[in-house]
Amino acid sequence: MNNKITALSLCFITLISFALFLMTNTDGIAIPKMDNEFQPILARNQFAFEKIANGHSHAIKDFDKTLPKSLEGIDLNIALPLDSDGNLIVGMELKDLFELYLSAMGEETLDDILLRIQNALAQQLTSPALEQGYDALKRFIVYKVELANLENQRPDDNLSNLENIRQQKHIVSAIQAEYFSPAEKEALFAAETEYDAFMLEHLTIQENNDLTLLEKQQQVEALAASLPEHIRVGRERAMAPAKIYLQAQQMKSAGHTEFDIFQMRADKLGEDAATALAQLDNDREQWQKRLAMFKLEYQSIIQSGLSEQDQTTAVSALLMRNFSDTESIRVRALTGL
Repeated sequence: MNNKITALSLCFITLISFALFLMTNTDGIAIPKMDNEFQPILARNQFAFEKIANGHSHAIKDFDKTLPKSLEGIDLNIALPLDSDGNLIVGMELKDLFELYLSAMGEETLDDILLRIQNALAQQLTSPALEQGYDALKRFIVYKVELANLENQRPDDNLSNLENIRQQKHIVSAIQAEYFSPAEKEALFAAETEYDAFMLEHLTIQENNDLTLLEKQQQVEALAASLPEHIRVGRERAMAPAKIYLQAQQMKSAGHTEFDIFQMRADKLGEDAATALAQLDNDREQWQKRLAMFKLEYQSIIQSGLSEQDQTTAVSALLMRNFSDTESIRVRALTGL
């Protein structure tokens, strides 16, 4: 479970660290507000926050949906610490619990995820910690929506990439301060802030044109070695799949057999994961063949001399014959149809 949480957190951190989106700052730090796309999300889920505000037992009884497949087999029992007066300590344990359930976005609705989290809180907390957990959940979700809303902001063309990122980091910090107390902010985001600083320094090195490639590599390695152990280990774990993928591609280019690649993956990830990746390779290869065949038939239709309307009809029929509805959407996106 911890591996999954760490990987999810680092992926999220990396996205935030390298996103080059900013709103113009005039008088201090401007915090973007949720636009119309996200307001309905919270409005639709207001019932989920209010449903068990006056007692949680009915929420536990009412919510009996099957666990999402991505959460099957994972230990969901994250113990939440309390202080001596029975108050909830808002820290990484609570954040891990939230992030773990939110990782199932796409498999189930946000409404269900919120109820699932609230039930998880209700199963181990009582008043006042339970109400404090609900309050922290609501603030955390709104905070997440604010971060997502940042993606709609354009970078400042008058600033460099590094300046834009530094500006963006200030905005993220301001959003955190808006929804969490100083103690909560430190407990929840200290590791992210530390890793963000590392990534910013990493990018500074990469964009330094006065350094040779070897000097850049040496400085990045020294920088990575200076990270606290828990962040360094998490970073290495999060980067491992990409390194293994790159190694597999290099082995293919060098003429290694599928068995060689399987053995490399098995040594690093275990045989089950190697088997799954081999199947994924096969699926990708089959997909590329299907896509290539579609492109050939598509070109034949375009060059057939049919009217524009007949071409559109023929292409639609071609998609229906060869792809599912979901695949057709992907094909249209890939081919620009």
